Amino acid sequence: MSKRKITRQPQKPSLRNQPTGAASGRPHSLPLGPAWVGLLAAALGFVLYINTFGHIYCLDDYSVIKENWVTKGGLKNIGLMFSTEYRYGAWNSPGSLYRPFSLLVFSLQWQLSPDNPAVGHIMNAVMYGLSGWLLWITWRRILIIYHPVLPALAVLFFIAHPVHTEVVANIKSLDEILALFFCTASLYAIWRYFETGKSGWLTAGVLSYTVAMFSKESSITFLALIPMTIWFFTDRSFFQNLRILALFLVPALIFLIIRHQVLSAQPYQEVYSALDNFIVAAKDPATRFASAFMMCGLYLKTLVFPHPLVSDLGYPQMKLVTFADWRALAGFFLYAGMFGWALLNLRKKHILSFAILFYLIAFSLFSNVLMLIGTSYGERVLYVPSMGFALALAALIVILFKINPEPDTPASEQVRNPNGKGTLVWGVAGAILLAYSVKTVLRNPDWYTSYSLYKADVPYSPDCAKLNYHLGIETIKEGMNEGADVVTDTAWVEKAIGYYTRAMELFPAYHDAYGSRGLAYFRLGRYDQAFADYQQALKHRPNDDKVLSNLGFIYFLRQQLDSAETVYRKSVAINPRFIDARRNLGAVLAMQRRFPEAIEQWQEGLKYEPENSTLLHYIGSAYNDMGQPELSRPWMDRAAAAKAAEDALKARSKK
Repeated sequence: MSKRKITRQPQKPSLRNQPTGAASGRPHSLPLGPAWVGLLAAALGFVLYINTFGHIYCLDDYSVIKENWVTKGGLKNIGLMFSTEYRYGAWNSPGSLYRPFSLLVFSLQWQLSPDNPAVGHIMNAVMYGLSGWLLWITWRRILIIYHPVLPALAVLFFIAHPVHTEVVANIKSLDEILALFFCTASLYAIWRYFETGKSGWLTAGVLSYTVAMFSKESSITFLALIPMTIWFFTDRSFFQNLRILALFLVPALIFLIIRHQVLSAQPYQEVYSALDNFIVAAKDPATRFASAFMMCGLYLKTLVFPHPLVSDLGYPQMKLVTFADWRALAGFFLYAGMFGWALLNLRKKHILSFAILFYLIAFSLFSNVLMLIGTSYGERVLYVPSMGFALALAALIVILFKINPEPDTPASEQVRNPNGKGTLVWGVAGAILLAYSVKTVLRNPDWYTSYSLYKADVPYSPDCAKLNYHLGIETIKEGMNEGADVVTDTAWVEKAIGYYTRAMELFPAYHDAYGSRGLAYFRLGRYDQAFADYQQALKHRPNDDKVLSNLGFIYFLRQQLDSAETVYRKSVAINPRFIDARRNLGAVLAMQRRFPEAIEQWQEGLKYEPENSTLLHYIGSAYNDMGQPELSRPWMDRAAAAKAAEDALKARSKK
């Protein structure tokens, strides 16, 4: 392939005064850079998270994987993955997420090695490491007129940054990794198209972007980031840029149409709670924006100084504020100043202008400024935006030490000893990387289980009602044999009750806390207290299917079978997929010798868990009690086989 000169061959440009013309994107004579940088980034990304390989499921892993019957059904449920909301298989409430490709990957993991979290943790680390390699070979191409130490530092800072612990250490957040990986692959394909002129690269880019969109919705921001990147770093015309953007609009529109059809088919739309995002409680726009900018400032502080790291800063740890609060003013002026500076330097195509705009665009969907989302704080949302931060940090170092391109010096030597200042540059960068790496490795153990995470985070967010509530949920498990649903240590249950009570003190209308505390009382045999808490839970949320089912069990114990049947029927009417309620409703009906109705309920449950050994056994027993042993035998045989499979799976999990 013949080489052509770039439109404007730079003569040692300074990052302090970047030339207005950038590379044309056609074949170039400048060295791309040493492969070892990408390999180092890949190795660093993998090694930093080796200490997560022995972790089990944590946080959102349960609703997306461990307790999601669609995911656990494997490839046979692929149709449901693409036609239902993200957590359809875990709960009956409507949602606003649609990420079928991520669910497909989780389903494959479960099908290949059921209930084995190590597979997910290893894959997260592998994909994270591969992301480091891909980021290097992509951004070195994009930033070809700059000194190669700039993209090298940016990629390494990104990979080492401890704010990514939530993404890599939590299996579910593979959706974040996949989204950035495939969006970056799209950028790489575009630049390869610029270099070769082969349309096949554009096709590959569009296909890659399609996968990114179906992995996580926030990939939509790359519809702005891709043309912005082309404008900043090539001399391609507006219409050439527009044609490329039009190609990428196609998969985005297809995704949005499908997503709309899937989510609009839900019986009602998701309503965000103040417990998840305290900003939704704002009564006026001024309060909403003030509170949002306060949190925006906190996000940026976490990027600059990632300590402490915490999984939740919900209400009332963080409360609504007005612009009379200095934190709101600081956040507003900080972001307005960043945006204004970037615009003022836009025509210069300044690298810091690009980095700032990359961060702002990637973060825009999560800021609660443009629109309200389901969370007010989550470190995972900084994953893609942090690439803009890493690029800005690298650029500041290069500007500070006046590092200019060296066209006549081998790329490997340029990275190793930029402008003869290698000791200084890598000394500063090394200190940052070491601090990041140490923080990452030390934070990872907190993500071992949900209990270890909440226990580590409560001291940094003691007034977060949701965090206290979830710590209660995990604490009670420490004193339970969950398989047998038997209390093994009442002290743990009492401690959990304390966390539930604290959550209700912080948020008096916390229906889930009432329901969970009621269940804790029930497990201690304190049925009257349990009954009272269930009533309080239903007062605040009358259509809570789980509380209704738990209330039914108390009626069952009191031999109030009519009342038990009533609340169980309400429960399954609210959530037709609630297997526990159907099982218990069937038991109530069987006690009244209404066997056909009981069998009908159990068979409905088998639609969602076809190999549920308890339901299969109940059906067999019912036919036997009806005097039909010939119909009972096949069900009992299936129940025995299912029970053996369940026991084998539990044995493998313990190993």
